[in-house]
Amino acid sequence: MNKRLNRIKSLSCGREVIKGILFLMTVALFVSCTKGFDGEETFTSNVHDSQLASPELSKSSFSSVVNADGTESIRVTWDVVPGAGGYYCHVDNVDDPTNPVVVYDGTVDGVSFLFDKADDTKYSVSVKTLGNEKLNNTAAPDPTVYAYSTMVEAQIIPVGTDIADFINSHLIDTEDEQAFELQANGNYTLNSEVDFGTHKVTFRGDKIHRPIVTIGYDGVIRTAAGLKIKWIKFDVTEQNSKGVVECSNNPPPSLEGPNFGMPDKSYILNDPLIFEDCMFKNVKMCLFYIGEKAWSAIDVRIVNCIVQLDNDGTKFGDAAVLCCYGQTCYYKDGQSWGSSAIRNVTIKNSTIYNLKSNAKNRMIRFNRNNFTSMFDSATGSATLTDNTFIMTFSDKEFANNTPNNANYTITFNNNVTYYCARLQKFLQGNCTIINSVDKNTSYTTIASGDGAEFANDFKFVTKEDAFGLADVDAVKAWLKPLDLTKDDGGVNFKAKGAISSTIGDPRWLQ
Repeated sequence: MNKRLNRIKSLSCGREVIKGILFLMTVALFVSCTKGFDGEETFTSNVHDSQLASPELSKSSFSSVVNADGTESIRVTWDVVPGAGGYYCHVDNVDDPTNPVVVYDGTVDGVSFLFDKADDTKYSVSVKTLGNEKLNNTAAPDPTVYAYSTMVEAQIIPVGTDIADFINSHLIDTEDEQAFELQANGNYTLNSEVDFGTHKVTFRGDKIHRPIVTIGYDGVIRTAAGLKIKWIKFDVTEQNSKGVVECSNNPPPSLEGPNFGMPDKSYILNDPLIFEDCMFKNVKMCLFYIGEKAWSAIDVRIVNCIVQLDNDGTKFGDAAVLCCYGQTCYYKDGQSWGSSAIRNVTIKNSTIYNLKSNAKNRMIRFNRNNFTSMFDSATGSATLTDNTFIMTFSDKEFANNTPNNANYTITFNNNVTYYCARLQKFLQGNCTIINSVDKNTSYTTIASGDGAEFANDFKFVTKEDAFGLADVDAVKAWLKPLDLTKDDGGVNFKAKGAISSTIGDPRWLQ
């Protein structure tokens, strides 16, 4: 009896094992079929003898992918179209809609593809379903076309609307970055204050057809957070504020210095302030002024800009193109201490020039040269590469209060400086200087207390007359205000020297 029961149990266990194996095989087969269908749309499709449609695309169809080399791509995905024989995919860069540039063109078997990502770029993306001869399915008659952009989605400011009026009534109270966009070739005014406060903002024009903004007597842009200004031409002839851009006059308690190890009554601009692909006509005082509070900034950049000054020093004797001079703050024991500076300055691929002689102002000005009085450490940097500087400034000095210690790194290469006084006040000898003497040129005939023609400058640059002009009066006669109706501003600073003709702002090398 026991032997019979054991045999029955054995057979029963065997059946269960066989059932388990069969179940696992079924699951494996199901998974295999599912994966095959995902990769090969026609694997289990019962769609045949049909006219196919192209897949839908939406915002959720796009995602960013970081590549192994640190670059980024855009992945486009969509749902399977049953019975498809593949997909034809095409991507154009349409920053200039009249001259699209092909970014991707090809056929894929799956339901996704990648194309290279560029910042602040508009794309036209199309996906068309292809036919399948085996199933007698014909291709979709039309592709699905989707307008995709890597820009921050913007509110469009209509032409004819004053910018300050529009922004002050449309600024969104959000921690996310927001954008305001001017229309292509538009003409605008900014006649009063815009203060973005603690809102992170991109204020931009059109990448190809730059709008013109005329800033009036009371016009000014202020911020207490990250701000990017791009693709705009500014006429600031009538402006009376010290800076085209300034830090806010009413900073919030969250940005007070003691929160960041800084002195009392000081404030910190933690996010980057970026001027990119812009022109500025007739700046009377400062491009950036630290403001009426004791602000310090972490990161200020001028990239691919033309800044034309009309500054003789009479309107603001403490001015500078980048000016952190003015207000004072206090240590906790009540000691007064001026402390404004920019930890990291970047000027690249730009031209900055002045129409007049100036014995009062500087290109860059800080309140003190001791960064530990403003920041949590002495580290900082100035990166000036591939620029053309003319008459900035002719009779004073290029900078002051540069931290004269190894914690401050200056990269100064491929720059043409012409009638710019006392570079050595910027290129302080105790700084960590990354510089090639034969990759920079300087020229002036103005004497100073440091010796005729600022002999000390030539430790850092090669003396070369880049433009072949006889004296400072000839330089002033040659220079002219920007013409904002022209793409190049109506000026040409192509240098003539053996070195200077190969360096400087790249736009003059073409």
